[in-house]
Amino acid sequence: MRLPKWFSILLLSVPFLATSAFADYPTRGMSMKAVKAQYGAPYSVRKSAGPVKRQWPRITVWNYGGFSVYFERKTVLHTVVH
Repeated sequence: MRLPKWFSILLLSVPFLATSAFADYPTRGMSMKAVKAQYGAPYSVRKSAGPVKRQWPRITVWNYGGFSVYFERKTVLHTVVH
């Protein structure tokens, strides 16, 4: 039995979609403590400079090599995959 061409293309693209779209990354709202417990210590840490006020909270970025996690105070805002 011969399979249609679109079916083979679909089978080749599934592993890529599974690794990128459904990968396990920190989600919005997680705490720094939970991220560190699940993913370990980051490779590097950057903190925003300047005054810290209620309107301008400290932004911290943890780099894990394959992705970076942005925190506002101690809560995850966003995860960027490299």
